[in-house]
Amino acid sequence: MMAVREVAIAWMLLVAGTAGVIAEEPDTTPPQEEQVQWTEFEAPERGFAASFPSTPKIESEAVAGQNPLIRRSFQAYDGQDAVYTVVVLEYPDGKAPHPDEAFYIKMVSAYAKKSSSRVRKRGAKTIAGKDGYEAIADESRAKLNHQLSIVPSGDRIYMLITAGPRGHVPSDDADRFRNSFRLIGEASESTGSIASPPPDSSP
Repeated sequence: MMAVREVAIAWMLLVAGTAGVIAEEPDTTPPQEEQVQWTEFEAPERGFAASFPSTPKIESEAVAGQNPLIRRSFQAYDGQDAVYTVVVLEYPDGKAPHPDEAFYIKMVSAYAKKSSSRVRKRGAKTIAGKDGYEAIADESRAKLNHQLSIVPSGDRIYMLITAGPRGHVPSDDADRFRNSFRLIGEASESTGSIASPPPDSSP
């Protein structure tokens, strides 16, 4: 996510590569922006489907100190500066927590700490027809916006995460990603709720 640095390096390479070349008539044809093709990705074995701007990279690992909790991630980039990730936390049958406000705040705080961001807004949110939770955070040093949406369903907890340059949240693409998420298979039949959902508020 070093967008500014990458642009600077690309510019220096461009200058170095063109130094000493005889000037030619500039091409006045406006460059065509590459259109990002959003497509739905289905993971029936993980119980969800969501739209990504590219084919997501899939990884899985056991969570240290919390075995047999498994964390699976599905991550894709838009070819520019934004990243979109679905994280699936899978618990043993009947062992998933029943999220309440304190649980969500703990998850949001852990994410903010790990991403070195500051929570700007948080509160209850209906996602994929389920009672969930959402937070928006800002990372001032890298000038990034983060959106974290949490959806509990049966023995799984889904985290929808997107991060991008300032102005990315809110944006059409951030909303598109979150709104495209849906539960499929047995997960769509599970119930999830939160206790006494708080209104949106700043920390």
